[in-house]
Amino acid sequence: MILPRGLCAALLAVALTACGKPAIEARPALWRVSDGDTEIWLLGTIHALPPGVRWETPAVTRAIAQADTLVTEIAAASPEVAGAVFAKFAQAKGLPPIAVRVAPGQQAVLADAARAAGVSVETLNGLRTWAAAVTLAAGPMRAAGASPDNGVEATLATRFAGRRRAALETQSEQLAIFNALPEAAQRVLLARALADAGGYATTLAAWEAGDVRALAASFGPAFRGAPELERSLETARNARWSGWIARRMRAPGRVLVAVGAGHLVGRDSVVAMLAARGFKVSRVE
Repeated sequence: MILPRGLCAALLAVALTACGKPAIEARPALWRVSDGDTEIWLLGTIHALPPGVRWETPAVTRAIAQADTLVTEIAAASPEVAGAVFAKFAQAKGLPPIAVRVAPGQQAVLADAARAAGVSVETLNGLRTWAAAVTLAAGPMRAAGASPDNGVEATLATRFAGRRRAALETQSEQLAIFNALPEAAQRVLLARALADAGGYATTLAAWEAGDVRALAASFGPAFRGAPELERSLETARNARWSGWIARRMRAPGRVLVAVGAGHLVGRDSVVAMLAARGFKVSRVE
């Protein structure tokens, strides 16, 4: 499941521990769009990473050095602020118990997933179904020792200290998309979270290898047979973001756009949409 940056910060920042694995050399995919006086790099990120993942390749390092502006999905916020915003959207009164929002016979799976995510079933009872889903989806990341403190955006924030920053969405706008999902779609999201125990590891391996086909395939199960989820969480947002990038190409400058890797791969990705608009998008790394 794709977890937005704000959710990672809210759910993982104070809950995860390092796993002590040796350093991993990653080669994340990087694209470039240029028209002469404007240059925009597109970097696919993983919001929460285990310690010791080295992803600043020579090409990525050059893009970081040359860009005058960093653009991310949402603006950086402290874990406390991100958590408070998440709670505002995620919590609600009068919800049915989480156990009745999963398929019959899935209660044991639910309990196991809650333990893996480090939350109680009672806590999940007070969350909207989508929020319970993304909370449980953090379990595999927690097991891998992943943290937003090690994520790509956290490192980029340090690298771009003193330079311009911008964001494509606010955290509130991002979470409002989840709140607007019909309950039936939210329950699909919950079911996928319970079935996706190995999804994070698969996505991470594809991202580290820079294998865009494998990366796109790793996100496929989250949306297969769920067009409303795909439209709301991916396609519509990709369309807005590609529109922003197209407009930004009208002004001179050098920009690094760093968004979740799932938004840059596949037939309806930001990369594909920019190409459909007539831009030449070249794979750099």
